[in-house]
Amino acid sequence: MDLPLTDFHIHSNLSDGSMSVDEIINFADKHGFEMIGISDHYETSKTRSIKSKYLKNYIDGIRMISKKFNIPVKVGIEIDFSHRTNFDEMNFDIINQLDYALFEYVQDPVWDGKPFWEFLEVYDKFEIPVGLAHNNIDKNFKDVDYDNFLNTLESTGIFVEMNTNPIYSMFSQQYFELSMSFFESIKGRNIPISIGSDMHFYTNDMLNIKKAISFIIDLGIENNYILFLKYFKK
Repeated sequence: MDLPLTDFHIHSNLSDGSMSVDEIINFADKHGFEMIGISDHYETSKTRSIKSKYLKNYIDGIRMISKKFNIPVKVGIEIDFSHRTNFDEMNFDIINQLDYALFEYVQDPVWDGKPFWEFLEVYDKFEIPVGLAHNNIDKNFKDVDYDNFLNTLESTGIFVEMNTNPIYSMFSQQYFELSMSFFESIKGRNIPISIGSDMHFYTNDMLNIKKAISFIIDLGIENNYILFLKYFKK
């Protein structure tokens, strides 16, 4: 099965990236991507991020720019699920105008991430697809009831990202490779998976997602990837 080339984790200069939205979309269009999503940081003190009062402008601006190109462009945000994020400032009327949202550091003690059960409480406020970004699942969720965890992902439609940024790796293996048992366990289950390069500075980094595509094919979980893309089918 030939899988479409997509990247749903891209940072622009609207937060802590260096590339403009125009440059990102133009690169993706020229390199055969079938769809991309721009997901800048939102309301975190960790790095330069979109503030709630500018979120509507962020959404409208990206959608306006994307009209100049042939490739579909979705608009998302990345939420730091820790004390660094001001959840009281979140305007869900506007957030739910986005196409999707990524949550980083869920149940990740290294980054002071809040636990999964708290994430589920916040998840209930979302009317858009929501996923776990660059999570070393086999490590961070090793002490949970795994069957219950998988059932929760399946019943909610929460997607899991395969992130190809070298930052999210250990011993030359990406987190998704280190979480092999998780990805093996979702085969045949309705748990969506996305792919993201987490590109910040060099558009060529977006091409790293081909590594995740190969992983998906080798593991036989193509249907989980296609399931994620169905979120954006009209």
